[in-house]
Amino acid sequence: MSVQHRYAPVNPVAERERDFLTKGINSAIARARLTVSSLESILAALRHKQATAEEVREFLKTEGLYELVTRYMRGAPL
Repeated sequence: MSVQHRYAPVNPVAERERDFLTKGINSAIARARLTVSSLESILAALRHKQATAEEVREFLKTEGLYELVTRYMRGAPL
């Protein structure tokens, strides 16, 4: 008795799209990790009084993270 395996045909367009999405997702994950690392560093500096609130606010604005932080704060100063 012989069992024959048929392989599904490879769709090169679908493979490229899958590879493109995989690389895009990996890039997004890396960016998210970088953002988390930056926020943790900023928090540590603020907590240990190595930076003032104004300095942290300016740094968050410079790095494009200010809106990410303030969206969760009720009555946050703008």
